[in-house]
Amino acid sequence: MKKLLLPLLFLIAGCATQNALQPDTSTENLVEFRTEITPQFLQQHLEVLAHDSLQGRATGTDYIKIAADYIADFYSDLGFTPMGDDGTYFQNYRLNAEYTDSLVYQTFQISGSDTLKYNHSVESPESTGSFIRMFGGSVPQKGDVIFAGFGVNDSERGVEHLSREDVQGNWVLIFEDIPYVVEGDTLINPNITSNSRLRTILVDMDAAGILLVSDYTQSEFQELANMSSEFMSQPSNISLAYLEQNGQSGFPKGFLQISPEMAASYLDLESPDQLNDKRSSLVGDLTEFSPHKTGYYLDYTPYDGPGHMDAENVIAYFEGADPDLKDEVIVLMAHYDHVGIGAPDESGDHIYNGADDNGSGTTALMAIANAFNEARNQGYQTKRSVLFLHVSGEENGLLGSRYYSDHPVVPIENTVTNFNADMIGRSDPENIQKGDTDYVYLIGGEIISSELDSLVQTANTNSVNMRLDRKYNDLQDSNQFYRRSDHWNFGRLGVPFVFFFTGVHEDYHRPSDTVDKIDFEKLSRVSQLIYTSTIKVANYDGRPVVDNQEFIEITRQLPR
Repeated sequence: MKKLLLPLLFLIAGCATQNALQPDTSTENLVEFRTEITPQFLQQHLEVLAHDSLQGRATGTDYIKIAADYIADFYSDLGFTPMGDDGTYFQNYRLNAEYTDSLVYQTFQISGSDTLKYNHSVESPESTGSFIRMFGGSVPQKGDVIFAGFGVNDSERGVEHLSREDVQGNWVLIFEDIPYVVEGDTLINPNITSNSRLRTILVDMDAAGILLVSDYTQSEFQELANMSSEFMSQPSNISLAYLEQNGQSGFPKGFLQISPEMAASYLDLESPDQLNDKRSSLVGDLTEFSPHKTGYYLDYTPYDGPGHMDAENVIAYFEGADPDLKDEVIVLMAHYDHVGIGAPDESGDHIYNGADDNGSGTTALMAIANAFNEARNQGYQTKRSVLFLHVSGEENGLLGSRYYSDHPVVPIENTVTNFNADMIGRSDPENIQKGDTDYVYLIGGEIISSELDSLVQTANTNSVNMRLDRKYNDLQDSNQFYRRSDHWNFGRLGVPFVFFFTGVHEDYHRPSDTVDKIDFEKLSRVSQLIYTSTIKVANYDGRPVVDNQEFIEITRQLPR
């Protein structure tokens, strides 16, 4: 017996060591680590990423590189595997860009058979004119100026301000603010947003461009034009170099803001002071208005020089524990870029900090990674692997996520699900007014994969139990949120996704999107939901499949 005791002890010790080294993949135990995601942790990192010193984290600048290094250092400290180029956390890609020398606008007044050259302006760092280029305008455009009121069609309310026959190939002059509510009456469907209006005019109706009439005074416009001239050296019409080589390029249509004086001339008003009266009369007679020519013609010529800049995604990998499933990944994604510096607000602030857009999603991923790391340190690990993907170039057209989806570090066929977090740190005015802010909008899920939606619902029940709002979760919704953020670059390839989002607010794309406006308690709860949803999918015996035929048909029809 004594001779058998020593080998038996070695055998018992060996089994104990093997069990100690084998991670526990229990979903229930892993979910408990969601409490590691705290408001304090999120605030600590967001105060760095949305600080003024990072100058708004515009893609291609030195400032976003500081943010990228900060995020990479964080994952390095956790010991997560770098999945970028050459053993780093950075996936590098090149962007083509236009660098503006000058923009020339020539306006002609057409009266019968006579054509009068009415105005000629050159916008450059030394001089400003009657127009400000907001975005686009990468190629020359010319055409008649058509006045289209508010530039919306709302068939339910009998509003028809657009006609393809009138608009196609011409410049469309419209008022900036859409009249949703006046004296308690809903005039225009709130689902018709400024972005959907622009898309309708420029893409669906093929206009040459848009001329936007704002409520600025002439002096305010001139101040904004001066500021715009100072920023002319910044790159524009940014595009992925490898796609442009394949025949795709920057957006050709122009989106311009027009001076009050020029707008008054186009509308045959005696002075800019009458623009407000013109708008008010239009609000009072929305259904009787129809688009018409102004009698003016605009010839726009940009003098842009080609150039390029470099950008990077930040990628870190948390390996799963199941030998049969660890080669499959759940991709957690957030864009860490914002729009940089631009026109100042009424306080004079010109730094667009992007605390909610999308510092909130960026720090959420970092907090989730920290929770997984704490779980791993205690011997708990998911079955499938998790890829943390911080993309840049979102504000320029989903460029970083497009690059990754075309150059994945884990094959797309091994990508089980994509969870995208973008603007999850605040509540929108509608829900604040109702006094119900413990919600998150889910976009994707059930309109793509019923299995994935079920897993997220279960995760919510097992964790924070927030209200899952599906207001925008409709393939026919006019906002088209299901394809307006980075998740679409996975969806177009057949990867099921859920976009976590808490809505647009008054500080969206303004310098006032700052850290002090963030609801960190809410941000931590949404982050915990994403964490728990990730565990549910990572440990799911099956694999969520795309089973909505309508979504399948859309991905076949839209560009891939």
